[in-house]
Amino acid sequence: VGSLAEFADGKAVVSTQSTGRILCSLGGVSLEDVRVDRGSVELREALSASPGGCIPTLQLPTNEVVCQSLAITRYLGAITGYCGSTPVENLKLDQFVEIMYDLIAAYDTVVKETDPVSKERKKKEAFKNDSYFYRYLGHLEALLTDDGPFLLQAKMTWADIVIMSFLELKQTPNFGREDLLATFPRLTAQYNAVRKSIAGYLETRPKTPK
Repeated sequence: VGSLAEFADGKAVVSTQSTGRILCSLGGVSLEDVRVDRGSVELREALSASPGGCIPTLQLPTNEVVCQSLAITRYLGAITGYCGSTPVENLKLDQFVEIMYDLIAAYDTVVKETDPVSKERKKKEAFKNDSYFYRYLGHLEALLTDDGPFLLQAKMTWADIVIMSFLELKQTPNFGREDLLATFPRLTAQYNAVRKSIAGYLETRPKTPK
């Protein structure tokens, strides 16, 4: 499929590289894994080649370079078959993931806080049971059904993998709460089903610094 370049510590939010590796592994598609360190010559070269001056980037077999994480993820989902079968199904996948990105944007005030004391206070407030974080999780929970476990019921897609990656990170002590999904049975079922489906990949995946 080409060459995917992203920060070496790209797991910090939702890593396109991680999701891309999973999709290509599931679909039997080869993907060159390129990780660049912040401040490196390789990063400057990647940013220079990017049409948007940002990474992640995907260099296609034609040598054309594209950027933007969701665009790349949707593309990889499409070529590996882990996407919707109709325009409406694909719309639902986009809706689900963009709600998740609204949550990430809301949490950005915590990420960008430079004062350690204020940062810890904001983090604790974000993970209280009545916080905006839980309201957004409630929106995502409502989009799943008991006919699941995936967003499109029996079919796993790129959107399920993206949310699994996000929730995996937010259930670690440094980035969230271990009991984050305790009151969300459908999200829990989705999360567990994705991990079961990609268990082989998870056992051998490259280690990414956090």
